[in-house]
Amino acid sequence: MEESNHSFEKDLEQLIKLFKKIRERTSTGEFAHLDPMFIQNLDFMINNYEMVKNSIPPEALDQMAAPFQAILRQFIDKLKQELGEDFDTEEPDVPELNEERKELLNDVQKIDMMLKNPGLSEEEINALLDKRSNLMKNKDQ
Repeated sequence: MEESNHSFEKDLEQLIKLFKKIRERTSTGEFAHLDPMFIQNLDFMINNYEMVKNSIPPEALDQMAAPFQAILRQFIDKLKQELGEDFDTEEPDVPELNEERKELLNDVQKIDMMLKNPGLSEEEINALLDKRSNLMKNKDQ
């Protein structure tokens, strides 16, 4: 992968981390003034990014990176400035997960998304929770 793609991916990851931190702070009341639709959109972006981040082909990143990266970096810098210094998103490098473990985590995230559907019956919810529980057991082994 080219260096520009790597830094573009890092910028996307950093943006999602900022969104997650904003989302976390809404539950403490710090950002209670935010519109509920905005919060819902944050959740949507975070969850969808987590589901597709490993499936974005390098060619797509090549096409998006150059024109979009400068705007993305400006947005991240402005967001950090508005939110304060404690919104630092730099984290220590974490070892790369193997593909099997990534797939398990991805499956758990998909189930979590499905569980948010308000139209599920009790049986469907129980089946999804059982499946999620089994996946989590496999994840820890």
